[in-house]
Amino acid sequence: MTYYHYTTLNAFSCILQDNPIKNKEICFWATRIDCFVDKTEYIHGIDKLRPVLEKFEIQAGLQEDRRISQFFNPKDVESALGLPVPYVISISARKDNEYMWRNYADNWQGVVLEVEFENQIGFYEAALYSIESCLYDSNISSEELAELVKAKYFEMAGMMLGGNKELAIVLLRDNPKAFVMFIAMYLLAFVAPRFKKDEFVKEEETRIIIASPKKEYNSLFDNVQCPVGLEAMVNEVRKFVDCEKQRPDNDNFFREIFMPISVLKRIYVKKNEQKQAVEAILRKKGFNHILVEVMNQNPNS
Repeated sequence: MTYYHYTTLNAFSCILQDNPIKNKEICFWATRIDCFVDKTEYIHGIDKLRPVLEKFEIQAGLQEDRRISQFFNPKDVESALGLPVPYVISISARKDNEYMWRNYADNWQGVVLEVEFENQIGFYEAALYSIESCLYDSNISSEELAELVKAKYFEMAGMMLGGNKELAIVLLRDNPKAFVMFIAMYLLAFVAPRFKKDEFVKEEETRIIIASPKKEYNSLFDNVQCPVGLEAMVNEVRKFVDCEKQRPDNDNFFREIFMPISVLKRIYVKKNEQKQAVEAILRKKGFNHILVEVMNQNPNS
């Protein structure tokens, strides 16, 4: 699966690591969704899900204490400290999107990184990730939205039963409410962040979404006796949660997501001067095997 990341020349230089650890040669910053410029975006996604979920759960005949739509209240979600929240890396399925070049690649002076991933969904250290295309309001019908919610609801249930099957069966048998709460967290983490307003439709954005609790969550584990069987997993989660960082320039929270250099397949620029600058950075960082290609130039440049 090939995608494209639009960025400035300076940011590109920072993405390539100096003296990196093997398989961690490049690093993207995944921004916490409540730190976006549009503070209402996540709320918008939650609000889109709630009525569709409510209708689905009623039609499915779920018992009231096992319905999760009631938990899709933005204020409750934002105040739930231990709840995994989405961290996002913005990518695109298109390598020559004029809007993205202008707004995210320094008005055609930046670069587009061609990146390739083997899996659409999986684990990054102790966190689940998923690559999801954004859904713009006018581009999805109510019927399509209903089918999406239904599919994603059962997708998480299937992951639980197919992954740690014994734990999932115990939850389903002894605590079905907890089982469906995992489904709620999955929808909040990987479906709600996909929704965007039509004013952003020109972005044609896809997102790498990493779900993890906020750093403050770790304090909830203090002085709590952890079951022996879960101790190793909890420690890994705590370690990952503790890696949340805060930018010095704007106080936004983010996570460093490291990837092997093999993920980066090619770099696109708009001018020969940029090509030379990019090749100089690649030589300096020791990655001069990566191809740099000049695209058709912007007609206004």
